Amino acid sequence: MVRADDEAGAAGFGGAGVPHSEVYRGGYFEETGAVNQAEGLQDFRRQNEGHLIIADDRPILVMSFGLKYQGANPGKYKTEGRYDIPVGYKAIIKWDEDEIVFMTREGTFGPEFQIIYLPKSPVAEDFTLFEWNSNIADIWDQFLTLVEGTEDRDIRFFDPGPWRTFGVTRDEVQIALKQGTDVKTAVDRILYCADEKAGPSVEEYMRYLGLEPETDVDFSWICKLFKDEPKPAHFFEYISEGMVYWFSAQTQETYWKHPLYDKYKRMLQVARIQKPLPHWKSIMSFRIEFLLNQVFRNNLDEEQDRMPLVETVDNVIEMARIFRVNIQNEPYLVHVLRRALRHYAHAVREKRKVKDVEDFRNLIVRYHDLVAQFEQAKDLEMRKVQQMKVCVQCDERDAVLFCDNCRDFFCQACFDRLHARGRRKTHRRTWVEMGMCAECSEAIALFHCVQCADLYCRDCFQDWHMRGGRRNHIPIVLRSFNSQTDKLADATPAMGTGAGKIVKQARSPWFCFLDENNIKFYYNIETGVSRRDMPIAVINEPIEENKGGGLAGGWAGTWGSNMYPDPLDAKEVPEGQFTIETAF
Repeated sequence: MVRADDEAGAAGFGGAGVPHSEVYRGGYFEETGAVNQAEGLQDFRRQNEGHLIIADDRPILVMSFGLKYQGANPGKYKTEGRYDIPVGYKAIIKWDEDEIVFMTREGTFGPEFQIIYLPKSPVAEDFTLFEWNSNIADIWDQFLTLVEGTEDRDIRFFDPGPWRTFGVTRDEVQIALKQGTDVKTAVDRILYCADEKAGPSVEEYMRYLGLEPETDVDFSWICKLFKDEPKPAHFFEYISEGMVYWFSAQTQETYWKHPLYDKYKRMLQVARIQKPLPHWKSIMSFRIEFLLNQVFRNNLDEEQDRMPLVETVDNVIEMARIFRVNIQNEPYLVHVLRRALRHYAHAVREKRKVKDVEDFRNLIVRYHDLVAQFEQAKDLEMRKVQQMKVCVQCDERDAVLFCDNCRDFFCQACFDRLHARGRRKTHRRTWVEMGMCAECSEAIALFHCVQCADLYCRDCFQDWHMRGGRRNHIPIVLRSFNSQTDKLADATPAMGTGAGKIVKQARSPWFCFLDENNIKFYYNIETGVSRRDMPIAVINEPIEENKGGGLAGGWAGTWGSNMYPDPLDAKEVPEGQFTIETAF
């Protein structure tokens, strides 16, 4: 026999005024008289498991002490300011001949509780199961309302309240939480794998996550997402004797628990409550709302009036998974995802439903087509430049002259030979420089930097001379055919349309984000590298509205375009002028 006050003495429990209690464990039940008080407990009759606590002449059979909560907002898992509310706690008490089961679990916004009333009756309809509830007072009132209807029963048994009635505040339970007595229950299940070469199947992930085949058939997509989502880069998966475990390169430790288990376990719990339809629109809306609810959940202890930081790297990557876009190959779509985060954050904050995900799918298509147009213009420009660089007559030497009347480019020898006699002798000519840019090797050079001793096109000269000592470099404007472009439409691309610069910016993997302290940092979406100082590479910025229509064409017409204010949108609008908030 183990005395609770002896066990709790060093921990500060069992002081004056605390009644002595006795704790019996395992097979010792058979040697004590306490078995007679608990012999009607169904779980105890089935097998000798659990921990029997005798206090105030009544037994409490604790089937599981549970675990101490580890996560955000730990204050929600405290009662009376000092007692921990365990996660996964299960206890059974006796009320005369009836049994009452009390259980706890981790919920979406805090602990959740369930009570099962099992009267001694052969009629199954007499059993009462109270659904999981995050409000302990609410479920306790429902239970008391039920038992008050019984005749000739003393309900003063429940006067201490739910915490003391079910032993949550008992010293034995609190000590067990601090000592991690049930730490083994941290792994609810082990992921088993029948085929080590192919890896765990979706069905094996379903069993691991606890998906019920009958009631959770509409949530099988959660297990598919669980299986397909990449694990953190520092986790490595191994299979031993049909069981899967993971090794962390950071902590140099192995785990039976999947690194994403908590995320998808919580997603399954929320899905059971909200019951999204098995349709792609409903699933996408649910996943967006689930993501942003986690953001606001972690922000409960901060200022309520302050909008939490939603445009984080992790949230953008998660939104890319939801919308099924590859931001490594199409980095410019990050701007659409950031816009979606801002838009839906207002909806979740105001307790609105997440709707119209198709609007942002259309916006993604619009932005993709817009970048494709600029890429097409860039390719056309390159082809025209290559054609104009070579003499049209010999196709060998570089062109140095442009005939205003023939509207063709010639080398010096071919021009002199063709324009030596006849009416061509009076043709007007323009000297041109057809050297290529030393940086991009794609556009015709328009500037020569004396200090750098290199040729540059307009965009490259601006990019390389915007910081440092190069800002003081003075270029020489090369002879060109600026005044002749009205006569030769094909000459316009040679002057540089800016399409190459826009494409280069849209394809850049570098993005600017803000951290929790509102300080800028730069993140590479391809390599995952982040840095505080601005990289030399081009920073990916959204395409301006005056460039090919920007995103206004894709965003206009959607009912939600102006539904929520955007801090980055223009605040001053000229009177009488209608504008659509499309700024990124």
